[in-house]
Amino acid sequence: MPGGGCRGVLIMADSDAWLQALPSFHCFACDPEHGRGMRLAFDVAGPDRLRSEFTVTGEYVGPGQFVHGGIIATVFDDLMAWCLLRFRRRFHVTVQMEQRFRRPVFTDIPLVAEALIVEDLPGGRVRMATTLVAAADPGTVLVEGSAVFTATPPALVELIPEEQRTEMYALLGTFTQANP
Repeated sequence: MPGGGCRGVLIMADSDAWLQALPSFHCFACDPEHGRGMRLAFDVAGPDRLRSEFTVTGEYVGPGQFVHGGIIATVFDDLMAWCLLRFRRRFHVTVQMEQRFRRPVFTDIPLVAEALIVEDLPGGRVRMATTLVAAADPGTVLVEGSAVFTATPPALVELIPEEQRTEMYALLGTFTQANP
């Protein structure tokens, strides 16, 4: 894939329609048209659970053929944010996030990341969990993570350009009409 760093392994992901509905949203992690982005795609994996299947190329390598830890953090953050958009149908921002690297993650290996909404907390906060495994060995966790997100304050939502806000609200409307 010219210029791309990650490539979704799914032929057709549930998110393809979501992301195509956001032509002015140029996210490094999930925009399928971002020239240097990761181009993540997402599928619903169960109640309050979202999945992304992808392969990291050598463009995002740390030492040797290890995937840079910041790339994994980006995958987890974007996956959790989309999980909340899909299932809680509102904007959230990351308050706290942690990753625990259990085994090395190598480039050019198909990977599967999952995000799960663990608990709704007071004040619009939500506790999340994430895992990353190799597609060929789904029983061995490579990286696990946790995070707390909070509902985005209206003043912060207002900082998003109007065109992008309009697209996002329209997208949230399609989630409301769809089955969870």
